[in-house]
Amino acid sequence: MRILFVAETSSIHTARWISQLDKSGWDIHVFQPTAPGYGVCEELKYGELHLPNPLGILSRAAHRLTGKVPALVSTLTGKGAAAVAEQSRVAQTYRTKALASLIKRLRPQVIHSLGLNVNWNNVCLPVLQARQTLGTIAFAGPWIYSSWGTDLDYYALQSAEHRAEVEAVLKTCDYYIAECQRDARLAQRMGFRGNFAGIFPAFGGVPWEDFARFRLRAASSSRRIILLKGRDDGDDGIYRGLTALKALALCGRALEDYRILIALASKAVVAEAAALASATNLRVEALPHLPYTGLLRIMGASRLFLSLTANDGLPSMLVEAMALGSLPVHSDLESIREWVKNGETGLLVPYDDPAAVADAIKRALTDDALVDRAAKSNARLVQENLSDGVVRPRVIEMYEHVAKQGRIGRRTDPHAHTST
Repeated sequence: MRILFVAETSSIHTARWISQLDKSGWDIHVFQPTAPGYGVCEELKYGELHLPNPLGILSRAAHRLTGKVPALVSTLTGKGAAAVAEQSRVAQTYRTKALASLIKRLRPQVIHSLGLNVNWNNVCLPVLQARQTLGTIAFAGPWIYSSWGTDLDYYALQSAEHRAEVEAVLKTCDYYIAECQRDARLAQRMGFRGNFAGIFPAFGGVPWEDFARFRLRAASSSRRIILLKGRDDGDDGIYRGLTALKALALCGRALEDYRILIALASKAVVAEAAALASATNLRVEALPHLPYTGLLRIMGASRLFLSLTANDGLPSMLVEAMALGSLPVHSDLESIREWVKNGETGLLVPYDDPAAVADAIKRALTDDALVDRAAKSNARLVQENLSDGVVRPRVIEMYEHVAKQGRIGRRTDPHAHTST
């Protein structure tokens, strides 16, 4: 089988999803739909990578994924908003032509878009436009669209233009994959009437056997680390690392026996963490960039995992923390409630209320029974529903089904294939 992925090549989610196919024997190709300014994720090693050159014309020699590919620099220049907009439009046109050319040459049995909102770029647009350019027969296909975290419940709501873009993709794609029931329902409301291919974590299955070496044998309640996801992009953004720090500061002496480690910290969070450590006796540390295994070791040694965000689907760090026995203290979102039972397997809090978050943290630090029960329940939940041994066979089966069915058959029930 030949599959063409259209996805952000710097994304760890792209790399981990595609890695599920590394023993399939299938012919895998990856097209970068935007200017590849962030390079290529080191874990993306399976398949062939296709990058439009600075003029948007696809290089005939596809790059074998053996490491990072240097970022390509656009030759288009300009000053001012109008020039930038024109540059973006021209570059988009070139990339669409490059993708259409690639589809005509490869004739893939499946075309799969991974995510839509990547750094506020709609990475599905080149596929949508290539399909319109080529027509139904030349486009090959079918086309699968997998929504990621903020695609439908955030990006689509920011402007009428974004909403129209998302609706156009949903009305055109042949198959749709959600990462939560919330998005499956939203897709229908936004006009999707194609074939629902199931609910899958955007990052693929958790490598369950490998995770065993990262979990401490001692009970989770004996751990003395608090892990905070420290991203923050301001009040108008999604992430709320600064609110989390304010909540921790309100906990005061309850944190004296704990180390507070901050992963993925934004600059403002790093500065605030340093100020908090200087003004108190709290042991607060913003971590440098860590390899994936280093972060997993910290998760496996953490009593609780704290993450505040105004919107998300199924975050990979949340699932990994649950798998490794760290109690989730997370924003109370509709998508998160599908996996975390408040007061039983985690604590769900308002993302913009430091006092309420502080109360939840204090409970997580004093209720040993809750922490230990949740650790067992969450590990079982992840193993039975989100581990690679469960997800990978479903992914293989899904592709085989899509390739066999093509575009025939129409399904409108988003609950038909939602085994999780």
